[in-house]
Amino acid sequence: MIGVDISDRSIKIVQLSNDKSARRLQSYCWSDIEEDVIERGIIKEPNKMKEILIKAFQKCRITSDVDDAVVASIPETQSFLRVIEVPQMSDDETDEAVQWEVAQHIPFGLENVYIDWQPIMSGHKAAPKRREVLVGAAQKKVVDPLLQVLQGLGLDIAGLELESQGIVRALISPELKDKQGLLVVDLGGKATNVIIHDHGAMRFTASLQHGAFRISEQLSQEDRKLLASPSSKDLPKAVADRIALSMKPAQEELVMEIRGIVEFYNGIDAQHEVKEILLTGGGSNFPGLDQVVVRFFDDTHVQRGNPWVNILAGEKHKKTPLNLRESVHFTTALGLALREDKG
Repeated sequence: MIGVDISDRSIKIVQLSNDKSARRLQSYCWSDIEEDVIERGIIKEPNKMKEILIKAFQKCRITSDVDDAVVASIPETQSFLRVIEVPQMSDDETDEAVQWEVAQHIPFGLENVYIDWQPIMSGHKAAPKRREVLVGAAQKKVVDPLLQVLQGLGLDIAGLELESQGIVRALISPELKDKQGLLVVDLGGKATNVIIHDHGAMRFTASLQHGAFRISEQLSQEDRKLLASPSSKDLPKAVADRIALSMKPAQEELVMEIRGIVEFYNGIDAQHEVKEILLTGGGSNFPGLDQVVVRFFDDTHVQRGNPWVNILAGEKHKKTPLNLRESVHFTTALGLALREDKG
């Protein structure tokens, strides 16, 4: 399977082998997208986007007639995902109930979105005679042009998924799946995805328009180059400390926004409480971020998410194909590539 993670400024592609018992990384690559081709997830220049994708697949040495199916991402900025409770009823009646519920939460008409739902079984107690369903909605103005571009390349499209679905599939191991109160923070270039996974299911997602570019914009051009270089993990402590100090106000601003989401979730009822945080995405490598998060969440366990936990399952001592610092850039793409093709 091939996972294609498309954001406003980059494409990340991952190809995994189809042997479920021993998956292997076959190919991966990363290409930039020039400004204004995609704006807040909406493709503005389809022809340019097609050219960029062709070059990206060539860079990965994947031909357009490849047998593997493709799963591509839909940005969280233009989507909606929630767990809702509905009365115990038939699927047809649930369809209507879901439509009505979604209409209460989205700022655009139902005619402008694609909606899907699935029942979830979890340890979370629904009210009597009610059940929980996971509801996803994505704007047609995002989905339609993306699908047209991908189909125009002759690719076999297995599906389009929200970024959060790929991230959770990559990071949530069987051991973590039943943990209560897990917050995933995916710090990307232009946006930060916040995902709450609780009682065995994604419960809530949000996209904050505050990402790595905004955090690093106060840095000098020289420091931005140091931060972006492959050797940034080996920065002298004095340099890393200086960069961390410069980024601290923007990091604090972001973490305060995340804290607000957590406080809202924790306040719903006694069953809702964030107890653990997984950090991922390229911005999670920034110096000083861990300390800022710990300071705002001093009673919460904070760790780095490992996007290989479900790929190298049962191979605890096997070395990952990429180091964790590089791997976090590909978390979404790896999760997309882990999807099982339903045919």
